Amino acid sequence: MPDKVMLIDGNSLLFRAFYALPLLKTSDGTYTNAVYGFLTMLRRLLADENPAFLLVAFDKSRTTFRTEMYADYKGTRGETPDELIGQFAIIRSVLAAMNIPYLEKDGYEADDLLGTLAKMTENHGLEAVIVSGDKDTLQLVSPHTHVRLTRRGITEIDHFDDDAVMEKYGIKPVQMIDLKSLMGDSSDNIPGVPGIGEKTALKLVKEYGSLNNLYAHLDELGTSKMRKNLEEHRDKAYLSYELATIIRDVELDCSIESLRRKEPDKEALMALFARLEFKAFLSELQGDDKPADVAIHQASAQSVEDLTELKKLVSGWRQTNAVSFLLHSDEYHPMKGIISNLFVNDGQQIYCLTLAEQPEFYSVLQEWLEDAKAIKFTHDCKRARVFLLRQGINLCGIDSDSLLLAYVLDPAENGENLAKLLEARLSIKCEETDQSAQVDLLPRLIEQIRSEAGPELCRLHDDVELPVAMLLADMEFTGFLLDGKILKDTSRELGVRIQEDETAIYDLAGSIFNINSPQQLGKILFEDLELPVIKKTKTGYGTGAEILEKLEGQHPIITYILDYRMLSKLKSTYADSLSQLIDQSTGRIHTLFKQAVTATGRLSSVEPNLQNIPIKVEEGRRLRRAFVAPGADWTILACDYSQIDLRCLAHISGDEILIDSFQRNIDIHIRTASEMFGVPLDQVTETLRRRAKAVNFGIIYGISDYGLSQQTGVSRKEAASYIEAYLDTYPGVRQYMEDIVIFGQKHGYVETILKRRRYLPDLNSKNKMAQSFARRMALNTPIQGSSADIIKLAMVKYWHAINKRPVKSHLLLQVHDELVFEIYKPELEAMISLVSECMTQAFTLAVPLTISIKTGPNWYDMHEYKA
Repeated sequence: MPDKVMLIDGNSLLFRAFYALPLLKTSDGTYTNAVYGFLTMLRRLLADENPAFLLVAFDKSRTTFRTEMYADYKGTRGETPDELIGQFAIIRSVLAAMNIPYLEKDGYEADDLLGTLAKMTENHGLEAVIVSGDKDTLQLVSPHTHVRLTRRGITEIDHFDDDAVMEKYGIKPVQMIDLKSLMGDSSDNIPGVPGIGEKTALKLVKEYGSLNNLYAHLDELGTSKMRKNLEEHRDKAYLSYELATIIRDVELDCSIESLRRKEPDKEALMALFARLEFKAFLSELQGDDKPADVAIHQASAQSVEDLTELKKLVSGWRQTNAVSFLLHSDEYHPMKGIISNLFVNDGQQIYCLTLAEQPEFYSVLQEWLEDAKAIKFTHDCKRARVFLLRQGINLCGIDSDSLLLAYVLDPAENGENLAKLLEARLSIKCEETDQSAQVDLLPRLIEQIRSEAGPELCRLHDDVELPVAMLLADMEFTGFLLDGKILKDTSRELGVRIQEDETAIYDLAGSIFNINSPQQLGKILFEDLELPVIKKTKTGYGTGAEILEKLEGQHPIITYILDYRMLSKLKSTYADSLSQLIDQSTGRIHTLFKQAVTATGRLSSVEPNLQNIPIKVEEGRRLRRAFVAPGADWTILACDYSQIDLRCLAHISGDEILIDSFQRNIDIHIRTASEMFGVPLDQVTETLRRRAKAVNFGIIYGISDYGLSQQTGVSRKEAASYIEAYLDTYPGVRQYMEDIVIFGQKHGYVETILKRRRYLPDLNSKNKMAQSFARRMALNTPIQGSSADIIKLAMVKYWHAINKRPVKSHLLLQVHDELVFEIYKPELEAMISLVSECMTQAFTLAVPLTISIKTGPNWYDMHEYKA
């Protein structure tokens, strides 16, 4: 058998490890979880595959030939978490000490390097094994190149050869490119052809073989809507094909022989493992009593065979003090998947119910699952509730949720993976797919976390997070009704305007070029039109938004380019994407609310993110027209807290002037401007108010003089004087800013009004940059976290109220400081009264809580409510 060359996608594995493991830190606050997980995966891969040659490839930067081709490529991806950024340098140091070569190259992604090296490997008559979490690499599969595709966590890996790709997708590996060109890829923001999803794309690729052949036979599609889409978006399809194609001829300064495995630099590696506090790795390297493999916890489950047996069990479960259960499903999203199995631990025995094959069990389970007096433990009760609501079951009686308990104990801990949480908290390993073992350990895990959390954090779980999870489940299940026609009309309107911008840009430039290419755009702007060069890069001229905004007014082409970019993003990321996410059975968008992710306690929304519908520009706001009430008897209601972050700042800081302003209902930005600039309230200009507003909100986020100068357009020196004037005006805020950092340095965390904690070990870091970031988080977290606490308390009040008097109306969304409802019009006044009370009385601050109330037929055409 030929020798193996293992080629690893370093970015993919490091990201996978980061999100799979809790945030491990050294005693000096250095984050290490991604590095630890990476090494764990690497060690397992080397043991399983025993390659003779090895290389790790990394992305060098986000700027590649693909972003030059299409500026929005990967534009929907968020910023790399701060806790992960530093770990890239660490893993490179570890690899160097292990004598494992790694490679990165300007202008290319790791995939391109892997593809090139795989081709080199085949040419040498060797076998290539590519390890990645990116399905794009499946296009590289051949008789001599196989792919190991990581799935969830750091242990599940799928093996793909030619047959496996064909079995899973029904197409050849190289046809994965054609597939992506049609269906696009939301994770990489590859546009594809609007209206064509994976199912349709697979059908077309199977039938026509390739994108070229499909377009050569478009007439066979008749006058169908699909043909029209393909014709209108031919350029997008071929652009997507280019974006999805992995380059296999990158010029590399390495040979296959240079990848041959070598012995590690033992001393350097030991020093690194010691600094990173990887005790097990260090001990093994030192040869001190090589640790035995940790035994995997296992537990057997008894299958429940018939209704008679189940009825007896259910009767007993209703009498048992606390029964644990876990759901296993074929899909993570509870509105898309089905429950495969239900695992139940009654303290004596573990049972497995195969609900996918025995749906008649639901009618018997219902009396137990809906019994509020029957105490239950689980992991991620929100998800379980949505799955069960689809079966007509109203889950009640949840006493403890290990996901939410882990979150209130330490919001930085990634508790979604139960197997990893068990390992982190109980130091017991079990397979990620072994629900029997996990449900067996669940009661012990919950007892352990409750013991660590203490009374205050347990109350936060019991009284806030649990009821919020129940309500969020109902919101996910209900979904928000979308008018697909409005989205299509919006997409069409945006497309017309994009074409108008293109025409204007080409006319002003005097030539046709790729507007999405920074290199081509840079040549037009800075060579042909001779605009002043603001920034040079390795590949040409800087053409980012901040640079174009500085050039605006110097040539009319700039305005059209900025408009073109904005409209293109709205069309591809929102108007086109949202249409494809409408649930065909309900006509609604069913987002997932992530309750245990943010460090401040805020909720986030994914698949899709409905908290991020653009509102800063009118064209973005108009997207909300598609979010509609379900009929003439219904209306949309939006209730929004007024300046809740500043009100929390007033309360927490105890500043007398801030408190007085809110108590007397004085415009806080005018009051700040009056105090800062020494002018009477009635003489504050709009310019002064705008600058004061920037400082008011900037202080909350620990803004610097540089940041404020960028926001307001004044010099850095003047911005610094504004900040000083602000702190002189509000001495209570200045004192708070000093006190909270001291508190954080002493305790290792800061906290919100509900005692929610955020741990900030970097407040004592010797690294000035890390310490500076931690100080900003220390200032911001109590304020933003308290705002999140308050709206969650309002939601809890609402949840308890509607359980006592059921209504037809529904809460649909929480968008940070706003609650959005679907209201049955006969209930409108009563609902407004109820929601107003819940929100304004959620928590007693030193200043009043006020809300704005708007209603309308959709989420855009909203008008202030007048009784």
